[in-house]
Amino acid sequence: MNRILTLLLIMELSFMSGCQLLDVDKRFFVVAIGIDHTDENGVYLVSVKLAIPSAQIGAGRSNFQIISQKSTSVSEAIRIIQSLVDKKLDFAQCRVIVIDKELLGENQIDLMKWFIKRPDIQGVAYVAVGEPSAKEALSWRVKSERLAGNAVVLAFNEETNRSPYVMSEILNDYYMGLIENGIDPYLPIIEPFDSSFKINTSAVFKGTKFKAVLNRDETRMLNELLNPKVTTLINVGKGKNQFYISAENMKTDMKIVMPKNKKPYLDVHIKVKGFIEESNKTLHQDIELKEYEKKASIIMSSRTKKFLERLQELNVDPLGLGLNYQAKYGVTKKVIDKWEEIYPKLELRVKSEVILKGTGTMY
Repeated sequence: MNRILTLLLIMELSFMSGCQLLDVDKRFFVVAIGIDHTDENGVYLVSVKLAIPSAQIGAGRSNFQIISQKSTSVSEAIRIIQSLVDKKLDFAQCRVIVIDKELLGENQIDLMKWFIKRPDIQGVAYVAVGEPSAKEALSWRVKSERLAGNAVVLAFNEETNRSPYVMSEILNDYYMGLIENGIDPYLPIIEPFDSSFKINTSAVFKGTKFKAVLNRDETRMLNELLNPKVTTLINVGKGKNQFYISAENMKTDMKIVMPKNKKPYLDVHIKVKGFIEESNKTLHQDIELKEYEKKASIIMSSRTKKFLERLQELNVDPLGLGLNYQAKYGVTKKVIDKWEEIYPKLELRVKSEVILKGTGTMY
C-alpha cells in the first residue's frame, strides 16, 4: 500500500510546474503609489515610488526613484511604467497610496477598484491625500528615514505615533466607507514640511463626494471620538487661569435615542482620566481639584458638541452613526432615507466627566 501511495505521489509531482519565483535582484519594490489629476480630461498621472536597496541602512540613507506616467487608467499606466524599468514591479511592499486633492471631487470608487482588485496590494495599505500633489508628497526626502517610504508608514502606525492630530485610514476601510450607507469616509492629508512632513488635517466626504477639509483642531476631535485611546490634551480656561490636562484614559459612548412623540437625540457620554500637565498658575493638590475637574468637564462637553454640530452642518457622518441606526431599525431604503432626514436635525446631548489624579505627574 505504501509503495502505491509513493508511486502516485511521484506521478503527481511530475505534472506540477516548477516554481516561478524571481530573485530579489530582479525585482523593483514599489513602496508607494501616487495618483494626480492632469489638465487632460480623464487622464491620470500615476507615480510609483521604487525602493533602491543599499548595503548600509541608517537615518537619511534611504534611496528611491520616482517614475510617473500619464494614462486614462491606472492599470495601463503601470504597464507602461513596467516598460521603463529593467526589473519586475513588485507591489507586495506597497504600504501607502496617495491621492491628489484635485481628484477628490471625482468618483473615488472607480479609482480605488484597481487597488482593491490587485491581489498583491495589501488591504491594510494606508490611503492619504497629497498636498500640493501626490507626486510631490511621495518625492519628499525625510532626513530621519532609514528605509524608502517607511517614514510615512511609521507616522500612521498607532504603536509608533500616538499623536491625536495624526489620523490614519487603510484601503479596505476607505473603500467600505465609499460604498457603504451609514458611514462616510475620511482621509488624512500629507504635506511636505521642511525636512519632514506634517499630517494634522483631514478631508471628509459625503459618500463619494468631497465635502471639506477639517483643520488641525477638528481633526484631533474626530480622531479622539474614533480612537479614544490616542493621547489627548485638554485645554482649560484662558490667560492666567489656563491649564492643560493630559488624558491617560478616555472612553466615549454614543447612543441614538428615538423617544415616542419627541425629537430624537444623540446621547454622548465622555469619560476622561488624567492629570494636569501644565498650568499658568500654582495649583493646589486637593483643595481645588474638584473645581478643576468641573471646568474641564464643561470645556470638553462644549467643544465636542460644537464639533458634532460642524459635522451636521457638512452633513457628513465619519463616526458611522448611520450604521448604528441601521443596526437597530434595519437596512432598508426607507430606513436609510429616514436617517438622512433625521441626522442634520438630530439634537445633541453631550456630557463629559473628567477625573483628575493630581496636579502633575508626581502625584
